Amino acid sequence: MPSIPKALVVFFAVAALLCGGHAHRKDHAASVYDVTQYGAAPSNRDNRDAFLAAWRAACGSTAGNSTLVFPKGTFAVGAVQFEGPCANRGAPAVVIHGVLQPCAGGGGCHLSDDAWITFSGLNNLLITGDCTFDGQGHRSGKPKSKTTTLVLEDVTNSMLRGLAFVNSRGFHVNLRRCTGVVAEGLGIHAPAASRNTDGVHVGHSRHVRILDSVIGTGDDCVSVGPGSVDVVVSGVTCGPGHGLSVGSLGKDGGEQDVRGLVIRNCTVKGTTNGVRIKTWPGSPPSRASNITFEDIAMANVTNPIIIDQRYCPHDRCSDADKPSQVQISDVTFRRIEGTSSGPLAVRLLCSEERPCTGVRLDDINLTCGDVPCRSEFSNVRGPLVPVVAPAPAPGSSPTAAAGGEEEEADVASRVSQQLGRLTWWLPLTVRGFVQEGTTKTEGRLIF
Repeated sequence: MPSIPKALVVFFAVAALLCGGHAHRKDHAASVYDVTQYGAAPSNRDNRDAFLAAWRAACGSTAGNSTLVFPKGTFAVGAVQFEGPCANRGAPAVVIHGVLQPCAGGGGCHLSDDAWITFSGLNNLLITGDCTFDGQGHRSGKPKSKTTTLVLEDVTNSMLRGLAFVNSRGFHVNLRRCTGVVAEGLGIHAPAASRNTDGVHVGHSRHVRILDSVIGTGDDCVSVGPGSVDVVVSGVTCGPGHGLSVGSLGKDGGEQDVRGLVIRNCTVKGTTNGVRIKTWPGSPPSRASNITFEDIAMANVTNPIIIDQRYCPHDRCSDADKPSQVQISDVTFRRIEGTSSGPLAVRLLCSEERPCTGVRLDDINLTCGDVPCRSEFSNVRGPLVPVVAPAPAPGSSPTAAAGGEEEEADVASRVSQQLGRLTWWLPLTVRGFVQEGTTKTEGRLIF
């Protein structure tokens, strides 16, 4: 008779699963909140109140798996903040199929100088859909504000997937005080002349991943600011813009350190910078460490590799004559290749009071058209692994670089003249190192 209890157990288990599945489908259907059901309509008027009414219903749903839906159409909205926490310690999935635009003003419409659309205090948030966030900036002259299009603030374990952004008035996406956020498959576009339109900015956030996105703006494609820890940027195609940047750092007092950043498998095209670390002159003390740029393809980039500790846009800095106090250490540039649009391919310009330490340049292969590439180094101190041993020219003796610093420099000069490129490979050799001042090399690598 033991087979009977087993059969009963199987029967009740299957019945429970079937009933549970039916209940879940019913709850799921009941927990879809369409903004048009709360009064939103494709128009030029401000849909803020309708959006918030739909959000409150979705956020407060206890059924689980709630979804906030923006259907197809072009919806105008003023500054709006979708706040948590939500029921069940989670957040609704936000699915946007239409176009969101700022309202034109008037009629109570309000546009903040800080943020246009904000999600804050949420866990397990997903924002996705075949949508477009159209900031409508930089279309008819200079925009009136520097409003960030989308801000995630105090958001954890969440994802942005497949979103499109165009013509932001300020940053397109800003992650503030977030933990465990993934942004993937983003398409971000703004005119090359549009200022302060960073694609994705990360600040005071941890465990962030920016993946497989196409970003072209008038500023940094990705910028990683103070207080960022364990950030990975991978599979990003960048251009136009100012490249993939750490910073700027040191603008304000009390900034938290940056550490554990990896930027890999990216392509940078037609930008003013490739991979960059930038700090302000006269900055208060902080640190930027354990940073890796690797497997980067460059095409027609003005400054492919750059550390700039006298970053001063527009030459209007009150402390321009004071050194940066940001300590940069343990930075690796590895397997970076492609073309520079100018002759200066590598610039490591560090602080005279806080020289860079632990900088590695491994397997760098950059060409500068028909002229030899140049490099410039200032205040970079050991232990360091810079390049002084280029790939030997065809037919050259393997002992040609063994006769001292001058012979090594001569070999570097000949190879640069022959190939029109700056080519650095492992293993690297240090024959001496400039600790102060600036070394410029025109077809010659002098250390």
